[in-house]
Amino acid sequence: MFFQDMIRGGTAGNSCFDNYSGRGPSEGAQNALGDKRVLVLTKNLKDARGRAATIERDFTTLSTENWCERYNVPVSFVAG
Repeated sequence: MFFQDMIRGGTAGNSCFDNYSGRGPSEGAQNALGDKRVLVLTKNLKDARGRAATIERDFTTLSTENWCERYNVPVSFVAG
């Protein structure tokens, strides 16, 4: 699993995740198959980085099922 914080731009060309069309920082994950998913939207970059640290820490300390439940991610996304 790969986590990334992003600054959202106003055009699709700036978009890292095609399924998100808003603006502002967000935290996302990418699985081994290259599927991408936005996990958290934040108001500023500082909040986004703080959330990223929490998401990554949770990923290493929680079971896969518990992490997926907490972040509303299908288990199949992580297993993919």
